[in-house]
Amino acid sequence: MIRLALLLAFLPIIAFAQADFPSRPIKLVVPFPPGGSTDVVARLLSAKLSEGFRQPVVIENRPGAGATLGTEVVAKASADGYTLLITALPSIVTGPLTSHEVRYDPLKDLTHIAMIGSFPNALVVRADSPIDSVAALVAYAKANPGKLFYGSAGPGSAGHLTGELLRMKAGIDILHVSYKGAAPAFADLLSGQIGADFDGVINAVSQARAGRIRLLAVSSEKRLPKQPDLPTIDETVKGVIGESWFGLAGPAGMPMNIVQHVEAETLRALQAPDVRSRLEDTGMTITALRGPQFVEFIQADIRKWTPVIRAAKLDQGGK
Repeated sequence: MIRLALLLAFLPIIAFAQADFPSRPIKLVVPFPPGGSTDVVARLLSAKLSEGFRQPVVIENRPGAGATLGTEVVAKASADGYTLLITALPSIVTGPLTSHEVRYDPLKDLTHIAMIGSFPNALVVRADSPIDSVAALVAYAKANPGKLFYGSAGPGSAGHLTGELLRMKAGIDILHVSYKGAAPAFADLLSGQIGADFDGVINAVSQARAGRIRLLAVSSEKRLPKQPDLPTIDETVKGVIGESWFGLAGPAGMPMNIVQHVEAETLRALQAPDVRSRLEDTGMTITALRGPQFVEFIQADIRKWTPVIRAAKLDQGGK
């Protein structure tokens, strides 16, 4: 009875605190180093959220362990809405599927508030390569099994997984070379150490215009509005779609009214013309999914990549 009386006494205070949200700055954890694409997205979003909340939304970069370190920090934080997280493929799908060191469940230990958008990769070769299309790449790989090496930003990255999906769907023997980031992979492509690479669309377009590389295709489901002449890999090898994506989450157990408030402000921010323009300039397709739809998307992504990860033996530490 005493515990019940105490709970009833505190309920109005809790309700007031939730109705007054936010009454102080919000921390937005980015589980990647400063300067990367995730950080750029987070800073654009935080600036617009700060306006909507009328409270600062402060970025805190917590990189490490393939983006799982910062994610774990948020999973263990207080579920009061004042600690939020930028989520991505490595921290929600790849990391938990490939590492036994991850100490959180990506669905049970987080509240997924909204999906921001997705990024395809570009499949590229050197400008002087005899390969001039996805079909030509597949034909070359079939004629030269085990001789075509492709690079990506690292084991379990969207580029790596897309390459493995291409290998499986096309029935070709291509070999992955893992790098610590996109830049060294691209450098090795230019030097001839690897024959193909999965690179970010913006850098790939810029380098193609400079005559250094040839763009073969993008890994998105549909052609990009700003690059309508660039085909998708899926147009040649059906089912090869692989994109990085970003979302917003918080700890599990957040009060529903706070979740709805953050979701509404996030979706409003993504509709702002200046935010949309700058995000689309980076190659992002803005999805702006609400929480329940975002959870369904994550579940589908886990189902999609699990057999690819197992085939590549990434769940056993394969590279």
